[in-house]
Amino acid sequence: MWDVAIIGAGLSGIACAQQLTASGYQVCILDKSRGLGGRMATRRVSRPAISKVRVGVRVGVREEVRVDHGLRYWQPKTKELQALTQELLAEGVLRPWQVRAYEIRQRGVLTSVAQTAEDCKYVATAGMSAIAKFLTQDFTPGENLLTDHRAVSLSHRGSHWQIECQSGAAVRAKRCAIAIPAPQAVALLHSCSGDADLPDDLGDRLTKAIDSLNAVTYFPCLSVLAGYSSRHRHDMGELDPNGWMVTDYAGTSTDWTGLDSSKRQQADSPVIVIHSKAAFAQQYIDTGDLQPAASVLLRANARKFAEWIAQPEWFQVHRWRYAQVNSAYPDASLAIGNTLVCGGDWCMPAQAESSSAWQSIDYAYLSGLAMAQRIGLKNR
Repeated sequence: MWDVAIIGAGLSGIACAQQLTASGYQVCILDKSRGLGGRMATRRVSRPAISKVRVGVRVGVREEVRVDHGLRYWQPKTKELQALTQELLAEGVLRPWQVRAYEIRQRGVLTSVAQTAEDCKYVATAGMSAIAKFLTQDFTPGENLLTDHRAVSLSHRGSHWQIECQSGAAVRAKRCAIAIPAPQAVALLHSCSGDADLPDDLGDRLTKAIDSLNAVTYFPCLSVLAGYSSRHRHDMGELDPNGWMVTDYAGTSTDWTGLDSSKRQQADSPVIVIHSKAAFAQQYIDTGDLQPAASVLLRANARKFAEWIAQPEWFQVHRWRYAQVNSAYPDASLAIGNTLVCGGDWCMPAQAESSSAWQSIDYAYLSGLAMAQRIGLKNR
């Protein structure tokens, strides 16, 4: 039996796990995905075969490229996350991204945005998911780091919590931290709210927690990943071919577009990532085939920047149902009892109200620290 089981291997869950492990707790992390990091997501894409000459023979070679389709870049605002950033920089996980920022506030008008040292953005050369891999390097896959373990129910067994997974595996722990999007946390809490042996006070707390979680709402987003021939490497129109990102305030479909390949120093062929606006994503979020939505986004960006953007060599689409928090929970974590707590980037501590510059990663990291404090360090 584990001291603490943490459901969710995004930044919040990992931060919580790190804190508790450092304090001597035996911790297990579960996540529904094969990878780690939640929205610190990197997709490996195998490019179509290209022709190269090897020892006088022309052969087809497939190249693998890494594309960040979730968190666009790492830009810490709080002192807690800035301290972690220094560690990641020292270890070579992060590096500064020399990117030119632009805005569109009026249709057809592209404006370069002046940036200061405080605007410095960081990326992981190996992809943003490398951050999660580094932070969990002391965990052992298959033992206390369980990927492909979707938690489907939670039950209170007197002295411990039992987590049933879709795979049929069961994880038992004295305490449990739920670090997943609020709607998914609601489903887990509902699964245990009717337990016969649930103490009355915990049952009441569960009911209140479910009400609080139901008040949390999100904006969705679609991400389009598109790769192009190397002949377009310097054909960027008004955009800086060494690295650019554009925030579009005037359009109806695109929120943000960036030259993702500029994060990889050896990249030869352009790779662009497009993030949609929430209203656009909402039209397609439950659609089985997202390719029509991707085509709209590609054509829209081709009209703004360069015609070739509408005709990629390859493209993929990803839906983020819980991309950005709309209505948040007004604290750094949601404690249901001494042995059960929830958290994530949907938790906004009171002091954040006056700090609009905070990023989702700041909320996520602070929530992870708060969960560890409430469920472990505070209750020793």
